[in-house]
Order: sequence, then structure tokens, then C-alpha cells
Amino acid sequence: MKIHLHSRQGLYTVVDYGRDSITVRTKHRTIGVPCSDFKSFAGGMWAEATEEEQRLFLSVVNPQMLEKTLLDEASIKALANMIDVQDRVKQKVSTLFPEEEEQSPIDNLDYKKWYEEEKARSKELSKKMIDIARQVYSQDLDFSKLQFTKGIKFIIQVDHDEAHCRFCFDPYGFVGNYHSSISEIYRNNKWYTKNGGWLKIMGNDVILYGKSGDYGVYDDIVAIEGASRIFKGKKIHSFAGRSWDEELDNMFDDLPF
Repeated sequence: MKIHLHSRQGLYTVVDYGRDSITVRTKHRTIGVPCSDFKSFAGGMWAEATEEEQRLFLSVVNPQMLEKTLLDEASIKALANMIDVQDRVKQKVSTLFPEEEEQSPIDNLDYKKWYEEEKARSKELSKKMIDIARQVYSQDLDFSKLQFTKGIKFIIQVDHDEAHCRFCFDPYGFVGNYHSSISEIYRNNKWYTKNGGWLKIMGNDVILYGKSGDYGVYDDIVAIEGASRIFKGKKIHSFAGRSWDEELDNMFDDLPF
């Protein structure tokens, strides 16, 4: 199976893969990269992986991409089914009422064109939102007044030597509340996503909890250190891997009764 990576140009053969990393090789060397570095499967004359192999690979290294792929396929099948039904209706109408044939439903090509145009428009809009998000979050922002009582997701990114880390989230909601979507905003050649979780901001308390289904459980100490640099002056609490429960709710409930 041959793939392309975000961080490097060229073609790479997959040797092994897991939930956190992929081992790839070229003619001259073998390296390990994080799963978030996967860009796409090789196409053309190098497209040697079967559809089943590709789906299995995505289910491990990028379930979010697999879910989107299946959703796109489902949409295409639904559209094809709708067109097929309309074809049969047109045939039935023309058989029973030959004189009405000129007033039959819109031609299939119009539906296909509309579908492709909407798909391209949605993709372009998503790209623009990510570009805007990157510009906004590249600034020195003040999050001192933010409050999130329902919880949003965050990710922890590290450099390639794993000597430095940073805390990343999407408080303004430029993308969907998915760890992989947030990772896309902050993606570059220096940083890659290590893991992630959820956070709530209630009064002066910042509570980190849970885990990422895409990247795994974060480290308490690393997350607290990263969050402290962003939420200056606030109390940072962390419960890595723990789902929000009644005990946590009572612990941070600020109601006077």
C-alpha cells in the first residue's frame, strides 16, 4: 500500500500502522510518522491497495476520514437511487400519457450537475473557514472571558522531537467539534497532533477531561502545562480519560444550593 504524507513530498510504502503512528519506507530508509501525517492513498499506476484494504487502514489511522468517505458514498448512492426512481417514473408516465412526455421531470444531467456544484462549493467553503481560523489563531488572543459549560474538544500537539508541546482548540467554532478537524486548523510541518480530550470553562476553573477517539488519551501534566500558557490566572484541573460524570458536575457546580 502506497500513500502520500502531509509533511513530506513523494511516495511512501506502508510497512506497519497503528492508532498512533504509521511506519513507511522508501528505497533508502524506513521512518515512523504520526497518523495525522497521512494525506491520501497513491493513485494512478501506484494504486495497488484494494478498497477493503484502504477502509481497514482508515478505520485504524483516521476513522474520521473513513466516516466522511462512507458518507460521501452514501450521498452518491442516494442520488443515484433518486435518479433511477425518476427514470422509472418518466418511463411510466410516457407509457400512460405519451402527450405529457415533454413535461417530464428535470433531466438527470441537471441533478448530477447540481450535486457536483454543491459538493465543490461546500469543499471550497470549508477550506476558506480553515484558512480564516489559522489567521485568527496565529494571533495573541485573550481567552480570559471565555465560558464553556457544555464542553468542547482540544488537542495536544508536539514537535517532531517531542521536546515541546502546545495546547490547541477552536473556541470560535470555525470547524466541527472533532479532534481531527481541530488538528487540520493547526497542521504544519513543525507540529503534529499527539492526543486530545475535552474541556469546560466554568467561572475561574478550566477543567480538562475525557480523551480523543482519533488520537487517544492525553497526559495530565502535559495538558495542564499547555493550558496554563493560554488560560493565564485560571485554575487548571485535569482528569485524563475520565468522562464527565455527576461527581465532576457537583465538584464544579457553582450554584449556592
